[in-house]
Amino acid sequence: MSQRMDKIFYERNKTILNHAETLFRLKGFDKVTMNDIAKESDVAKGTLYLHFKSKEELLFNILKPKLEEFNHKVELIDKNENLTRDKIKKIIIYGFDSDFFDFTKDQFLYMHKLFNVQYHHELNSIIDKVINNFSLIIQEGKEKNEINSSLPNNYLSHQLMHIFDPQIYFSLVENEKNTKESFVRNTITFYP
Repeated sequence: MSQRMDKIFYERNKTILNHAETLFRLKGFDKVTMNDIAKESDVAKGTLYLHFKSKEELLFNILKPKLEEFNHKVELIDKNENLTRDKIKKIIIYGFDSDFFDFTKDQFLYMHKLFNVQYHHELNSIIDKVINNFSLIIQEGKEKNEINSSLPNNYLSHQLMHIFDPQIYFSLVENEKNTKESFVRNTITFYP
């Protein structure tokens, strides 16, 4: 493709993803059809399928950059903070305010579709990077005596990642009628 055609394709991709995300958030993944996305994006259905083969592929391409951005922010927090407690606190605060968490919370009922299809490996690879970054922060905290736990870093890192599971959020915030702020504040107290 020429540079001009590449640019048109890329811009159309962005438009389709933006409209698909809006529709998924408004109606829910299962209620949106590829026809809805094509119509909203002002493209022919055949053109839509040239860009994305399925709704699952759209969901994946919406979620992946959000997860990558979350990982990038974890890396920045690690570099810019000195105390382990401050790092973990900022990660938790950022995590619950992130587009990654917001989108997964909105689409929680449909996320399993990504872990049962071809996208599983790639998403797990990014999640593993996040967990590895958590592990490095925890290891540094142990070395500085800011974390006093005999639990393995990998275990603590998975636990930290697990707090961003929307099901936990629904159970402890929405079902228990707590505020998001109290949930974040209480979560932070579990960490050094």
